[in-house]
Amino acid sequence: MTCSEAYEFLIVKPGDYVVIKERIASDNTQNCCHEYWVGQVIDCIGGARNPNSWTLFQVANIDNGEIIIINADTVKRILKTAED
Repeated sequence: MTCSEAYEFLIVKPGDYVVIKERIASDNTQNCCHEYWVGQVIDCIGGARNPNSWTLFQVANIDNGEIIIINADTVKRILKTAED
């Protein structure tokens, strides 16, 4: 993973389609698994120190339409930008 990929969430904009990596807890806390899903960013929420540095995203799950707020660092890749 390159440095730009590690911080790709910093350039996300509303309308972008992104891959989200969610940690799924299991019965055994030592073993957890990850689930990936695709969402469309509805809104970007800035942090208290710098409102232009995204810390949260409101996204719509494209599979089931669920709208949730996620931590920005769970975004692993931008699939399609709003301009495309």
